Amino acid sequence: MAVSTTGVFTKARRAFWRFALLPVLLLVFTLSVGAPPALAAGVTVNVEPKQIEVGLDFAGQAVDISGTVPPGSEVLITLASPARNVNLSRKGKAGFLWMNVARAEVEGVPKMYQIYTSGKIGDLPPALQAKTGVDPEFRTVRNACTVKEISGNRERILKGEEGKEYFDALVKMYRRDHLYAVGEGAVRTEGNRFRVSVPLPPAVAFGETLVSVYAVDAKNGEILGEEKGSFAVRAVGLAGLERAAAKTNGPLYGMLAIYIALAAGLVIDLLFNYLNKLFRHFGKAARTARDSREAVEIH
Repeated sequence: MAVSTTGVFTKARRAFWRFALLPVLLLVFTLSVGAPPALAAGVTVNVEPKQIEVGLDFAGQAVDISGTVPPGSEVLITLASPARNVNLSRKGKAGFLWMNVARAEVEGVPKMYQIYTSGKIGDLPPALQAKTGVDPEFRTVRNACTVKEISGNRERILKGEEGKEYFDALVKMYRRDHLYAVGEGAVRTEGNRFRVSVPLPPAVAFGETLVSVYAVDAKNGEILGEEKGSFAVRAVGLAGLERAAAKTNGPLYGMLAIYIALAAGLVIDLLFNYLNKLFRHFGKAARTARDSREAVEIH
C-alpha cells in the first residue's frame, strides 16, 4: 500500500503548529488574568529628584511626583520617612513646682509623613482611609507606633489610643516644622495623568522616603491600583560629617559642636564690631555736617 508523502508532511505540520501555539496561548491567557495589580490598573509613578543633598545652607527643596492612573480615579499619595524612636517628656505639677513628671519613648514613628490627594479626604470611606494611610489625624501612623512611658519607678507600654497624648504632642511639633502635612486637593489630574509638587522643609528627614501612590474609586471604597516610589535625602559637607560623627563617634561630634559654636560666636562678634564702627563713622559724619550747617547759619 502506497503512502502519500505530501499527506504525512501536512499532518506533521498541523501537529507542530497545534503544539507550538498551545503554550503561547496559555502564556497570553496567564498574563492577562494574573497580571500584577499596578500593571493591570495602569498605575505608574515617577519621583524627581531621586536624591537630595542637604548641607548647612539647605533651605528646603521641592520634589515632583507624577505618573498615570486609570482615567476617572482619584489619586492618594503618602510620603513616609524611615521610622525611628523619639524621646519626649511630660510636664506637670509636683506640689507647688512645675516639672517633668514622666518621660516616654515613641517607637517606630516616621519623622516625616505627608498626605496629598486629588479630592476631599472626607469623601473617602473610613476603611479606605485606614487601608491607604490617608487620614488628617494620622491614625494609621499612631496605631503602628508604640509609646513606652516611664513615671518614677513605673514603666508601661501604651499602644494606639493609650499613647494619643504623646503622639499628638509629637505631631504638633512636626506640623510646626512642616514635616507632617496634609495637601487636600493638591494633586492635579488630567486624563490618566497626575502631578504634584511637594515642598520639603529645611528640617527634612534623612534616609529613603517611601512614596506610595493609590488610584481609588472613592464611591465604592475600592483600590484600583497602587505603585511605590522613593527618594533619598543625605547630608553632605560639614553637615554630613557632623551627622556621621553623631552616630559613630561621640567625642568627635562634641568637638565639632564646640568648634561650630565658637566659629559662629566669632563671626557674630566680628559682624557687630564692623556694624559698630560703621555706625560711629556715619554718626561722626552727621555731627560734622550739622556743625558745619550751624556755623554757616551763625555767620
